[in-house]
Amino acid sequence: MWPILFVTVLIASLAEAKPPRTDVTVSGLSSGAAMAAQLHLAYSSVFSGSGIVAGPPYYCAQGNSYTAVTTCMSGPAALVPVAKMESQLQSYVSAGTADPTSNLRNDPVYIFSGKYDVIASPSVVKLHERIYSSVGANVKTNYDIPANHAFVTENFGGACPLLNSQNFINDW
Repeated sequence: MWPILFVTVLIASLAEAKPPRTDVTVSGLSSGAAMAAQLHLAYSSVFSGSGIVAGPPYYCAQGNSYTAVTTCMSGPAALVPVAKMESQLQSYVSAGTADPTSNLRNDPVYIFSGKYDVIASPSVVKLHERIYSSVGANVKTNYDIPANHAFVTENFGGACPLLNSQNFINDW
């Protein structure tokens, strides 16, 4: 009788347990960085970290394409309503359309913005740091490289301070 009871309890426990988090992270450049942040923040039970390279923060455009192209990319950062973005995320969590932000605690998040970025304002990119820090993520940043709007490598791409619109890769 004991083995049957044990198996029944084990099956019931597994049925009630949430699936374990993965070691899947999401990263992107520019609009890909915006998508990476949205995926990580909304689906924090699936994604366990993110890399944000020169892109606007979560819910910055608020459904408005003009805002996306202007304020969310060019700034100034003071016009980006971080508190409203955080409130919207919590509203999605409360409605069950986003995962709990408690999943984000200690998740690794890397945020990069080149000092000479002419596409995504470094001051706007830095707003990711406020959002992720408020939910307890383990945030690492790099805002000191004299790069433009690009992924930065050590041996490939265009000159670092110049916009390399061919492939958005800068050789630092």
